[in-house]
Amino acid sequence: MGKSLIQQQIVTRDSKGLFLTGEGSDTIAVSPNVDESFVKKYLNPISTYHMPSELKKNGEKEMDAYPPLFTFIQPETGELVIGKSNFSPAESSKQKNRLLVHNYIIPASRKEEWIQQASQLFHIEHFYGLEDVENLNDELEEIEHVAYTKENIFAKKQELFHVLQLDEKKFKELLFACITAVAEKKRVYISFQAPHHMQHKYAMWLLELLFIYMPYETRRLFGATTFHNEPEIIENIHVMFVEQGSIRLRNKAVENQFTFDLSQQKSSGFTFNEEEHDYLHFAYEALETATELDEFFVYCERALQGLDMQRKLTIQTYNDLFVLFYMEKLDYYFYDNDKVAILQMLLTFLQKNHREKAELVNIFTQLLHREQIMKDVSIVEDYLKLILEIQKTVEHVDVVEFIVKSLAYYEGEAICQSLWGILEKYPDTYQQVLSYMSDIFSYAEIIEDYLKDKFSFQHSLSNVLINIKKLLNVNSSFEHNAIFIKLTKNRLVYEVKKSSHPISVVFEVITYFERSIPFPAYKRMVLPDVKGQLLVQLQLEKVNLADVKNFGEIFILDKEERSFEIKGWEKEKFEVLELLYTYFYLPIEQTQHVFRMASNPIKAKASDLAQELVKDNGLFKPYERFLLLFPGGMEGVEYRQVFSYIAIYGSEDEMLDYIEWSLKKFGTSPRFSHALKDYLIADRNSIWKKKEMKKELTSIRSQSLKKLLKEVREQTANPGVRFFRKYGVILIVLVIIGVIGYFYVN
Repeated sequence: MGKSLIQQQIVTRDSKGLFLTGEGSDTIAVSPNVDESFVKKYLNPISTYHMPSELKKNGEKEMDAYPPLFTFIQPETGELVIGKSNFSPAESSKQKNRLLVHNYIIPASRKEEWIQQASQLFHIEHFYGLEDVENLNDELEEIEHVAYTKENIFAKKQELFHVLQLDEKKFKELLFACITAVAEKKRVYISFQAPHHMQHKYAMWLLELLFIYMPYETRRLFGATTFHNEPEIIENIHVMFVEQGSIRLRNKAVENQFTFDLSQQKSSGFTFNEEEHDYLHFAYEALETATELDEFFVYCERALQGLDMQRKLTIQTYNDLFVLFYMEKLDYYFYDNDKVAILQMLLTFLQKNHREKAELVNIFTQLLHREQIMKDVSIVEDYLKLILEIQKTVEHVDVVEFIVKSLAYYEGEAICQSLWGILEKYPDTYQQVLSYMSDIFSYAEIIEDYLKDKFSFQHSLSNVLINIKKLLNVNSSFEHNAIFIKLTKNRLVYEVKKSSHPISVVFEVITYFERSIPFPAYKRMVLPDVKGQLLVQLQLEKVNLADVKNFGEIFILDKEERSFEIKGWEKEKFEVLELLYTYFYLPIEQTQHVFRMASNPIKAKASDLAQELVKDNGLFKPYERFLLLFPGGMEGVEYRQVFSYIAIYGSEDEMLDYIEWSLKKFGTSPRFSHALKDYLIADRNSIWKKKEMKKELTSIRSQSLKKLLKEVREQTANPGVRFFRKYGVILIVLVIIGVIGYFYVN
């Protein structure tokens, strides 16, 4: 189809056409770029005529009595089709009724000028009539323009309203139904009382007035026809004028559709509350003053850019846009009635293509300047949320001063913390607000109240740590802020004080700071007090092995942060724990050195605690380290104490393993041999008393051990066995002599 020229088609019933070979209506003339498929799918269904029932019944022969049929549709292919049907009844039974339909096909690229100019659509000067059939060729020319007349439709309003019995409410209902029908793909059926030859005129007048007050998006889809003898469903037709009395609610064509029987003052298919539709009131006021709404519709076009089609079609959208349009004239009546609703409207329209919607952005800016502070506590939370959402979308509008003033207004009230909570969900603006307030001394108290809440006792330690991280990341000046440092330090120290296991608290803090707080100056100001409090709270007798490890990672490995002086009892605890950490977690060479350097009281306390931890955790190995816990260490081992300790707290296997190891180290020492012998003989837990262990012990390859075990065996045998072993040979000799003497005497 031609991309810019207007095409034409003529359908008639009384001659052989181009596309059909049988009887019936068919195309007799068409422009060269009209596709046959387009004709069959879109033009044929609207190229009809229905005789008014009364005229048909009466056999009316006058052509002028039959109203012409005006139809326009907008197929999904984008064209605008405008057609007019003329009908002439047969003058006798030997003749046929005559019909001629002339359609203009406006290409999609040209449609907009027709959509925005109602006169061009409803006042076309020329349609071919039945009298022109003889002079038509098969091919109709493509044309650049269609001539139309400019008529003042508003001058006809009074007559139209009188004849059709319309009033303000009924006109608003009709306009509502037309807009909604396009949005919801429904149909509007209208009937009214008027002479047949006048019906076309009044239908055209009403259609034009309704079309004038339809938004452009509605107009781009709208289709209508001026006369059918009863309701029916035709594709792309939204409004159909039907014969008086033909609207019957049982007819499936009208089921769930909009119907208006104007002469009977009846309507159906919708619920209409006039007060809910500001746009309809606006439109009717314009009708009363004979004013079109092109300025408003152009405003709507810009505001609707980027939004989905359904929103562009719904009437509520135009209720909202009317309110914003009204505000652009600096009238805040609607805004003052519902401030939150207005912001919600702005957000809806600004979420898409906001850079092309300067008018709406300007309204938003004006509202902020007008309000300065939101003093209405009942809406301040919702208002702030919407302000932040709009600012996130629009970006360049400065809302910081408005937010700061509102926060200051509610300082000390419970809702203030709620406002801060809302603000925190918008990181960029949140950062700007904190930076702004931190730079101005008069806001110091507000900042302090906010920080007190963030570090209050209602928050767990993990939440406090997260809040520290967030606040430092959002506003790095807090690293040197005295209030921030004081509040966070006090809260962390309190966590250490109240905990029954303070070392785990400090370890959690230190670990989190190392991982998530890259602010060295802040850490240097806070962590020493936290660590110092740990030393105050620590009870050495309750320390476990995990605590020792955590202590080392807190104090010993992190040398950089040990920038505080330790005195008194805390110093002693520190040195004991330092020795314990060295014992359990540092290399043996370093451990031996540290033990040698430690004072005897510290070493004694550390050894006692270490022995408890060893027995609780079975950590006897390596024995070089283990022996450091006993007087004399490796150089002067107290063998008896070691055997006694392992016998009590170790297993039989551990004792066997230690004996085997110590034989290699101390096997030549008389003191060792005496201690081992005493253990094997005298200790109630001696493994010598266990058959399997005795077997394992005797299997150890050591001459000194074998000699020692021989002694142990002798000393642990029963008295009779010991006596026999000592005097057995002598006894045997005496017995033999006695036997020989007996036989000799006899």
